[in-house]
Amino acid sequence: MRDSAEHTYAIQQTVVAALADHPDWARALEEMIAWEEAHPWQDQWDGWTWQAVHTRPQVCTQMVALGLLDVVYQSRSTTHYRLVDRAAIREALEMIRADAPAPGGAVAPDDLFSLVVGHERAKVLLRYSLLADSPVHVLLTGPPGTAKTLLLQDIARLPGAELYAGSTTTKAGLVGLLLTRRPRYLVIDEIDKMADADMTPLLNLMEGGVVTQLQFRKQERIHLDCRVYATANDTRRLSRPILSRFLCVDIPAYTPAEFIQVAEQVLVAREGLGPQMAHLIATEVVRYSTDIRDAVRVARMARGRPQEVPMIVRAMFPGGGRLTVLRPDRKPPAGGG
Repeated sequence: MRDSAEHTYAIQQTVVAALADHPDWARALEEMIAWEEAHPWQDQWDGWTWQAVHTRPQVCTQMVALGLLDVVYQSRSTTHYRLVDRAAIREALEMIRADAPAPGGAVAPDDLFSLVVGHERAKVLLRYSLLADSPVHVLLTGPPGTAKTLLLQDIARLPGAELYAGSTTTKAGLVGLLLTRRPRYLVIDEIDKMADADMTPLLNLMEGGVVTQLQFRKQERIHLDCRVYATANDTRRLSRPILSRFLCVDIPAYTPAEFIQVAEQVLVAREGLGPQMAHLIATEVVRYSTDIRDAVRVARMARGRPQEVPMIVRAMFPGGGRLTVLRPDRKPPAGGG
């Protein structure tokens, strides 16, 4: 029993120390816990990949080195992980959450938005909104394929953040998420695609920090000090009251040179590619698209095989007009502009 208690204490201390250096790991650990709870253990090889918990392979490698994860299966193309002690890690996260400061004066890590090239105005406004004493809600607008989602993903990694996809309607809906998770930051991707039923509770949250739900003839009501960060490709579907409660920040499309630099960084840091493979994919995709998601799709389908990249790109954009043609003897400028 003593050994078990000492083991639990050691794991919890490791979690506390790790999150002090990497606060964004809290979100990753929560997703790992949720995945394992939703997928009961089947056999000794049963585990999850880094893609399944929306984190980076480097993070998993670091967690293995710290003794938070076990590698339960590994091949040339994939690695499966499990938490070493899910209960102990969950308890550590709960203790940290209980001691967490109020949203006002929240920390903004130095490496926040480090993968986003340019868009300095948006970065400055987002940082100031995170540090404000009272909520300042921010809506990032602009065409598809800009850095809106990249900026939002960094906020979604902060402790206490919850990501809600506007295009995905869950059974519990937005109110269910707010009542059960009580987030410090509500991050909504594609708010313009959000269900109408979620708009009224969102307005109430942004206006007065109030969330209510009628269940079994009893009304549940809570107050949340929560900041809302969202993206929208088209704001025409959003009501005027909703828009008026946001600070709207327009995000212009990337130039081809900026796209190459950003795509390379994303593919290396978040998809685990080598620099040469990342550069190949970025320079092939930029001929047809400046949407970072397209570069990620190519990377995942190519599975580390450079010879497959041109074929995949041509199949994705059949007959598509080229946005730019790069001379084969020249690399794009490193400065991204």
